[in-house]
Amino acid sequence: MQKAFSCVLDVLWGDLDPYNHVGNVTHLRLIEECRARWMETVPSDWQGINQGPVVANINLDYRRPILWPASVRVSIEPIRVGRSSLVLGHTLEAVDPVNEDQPIYAEGQTTLVWIDKASGQSVPLPEVMRTLAGAEGPPS
Repeated sequence: MQKAFSCVLDVLWGDLDPYNHVGNVTHLRLIEECRARWMETVPSDWQGINQGPVVANINLDYRRPILWPASVRVSIEPIRVGRSSLVLGHTLEAVDPVNEDQPIYAEGQTTLVWIDKASGQSVPLPEVMRTLAGAEGPPS
């Protein structure tokens, strides 16, 4: 599998919830933004008119709150490649951690499935995405 891809994203004032820390939706948006940047490194059109990825599953284990102001390093790493799916591991961590013993804010996984947009049925993962994820051999 390919090594992790990461990007640094800033937390915005508007990302705060009533408890004065970043709400759970923002965690998912940070992951989504990093995933989009990773997928944009594909040198071809991975999302055609007739097919493209959907998030089939996402889970996130929160380790500690993100407070404002903060810059967050979001890392994505392919874990498993299937016939029509791709499982990505993700980690959100402090760029400049106050507590060196606990730099991780959250970690988890996202499963993407490629579908035919008209039927909603799964289709084989595009070869460019298999290559980007570092898959070897034919789809399983």
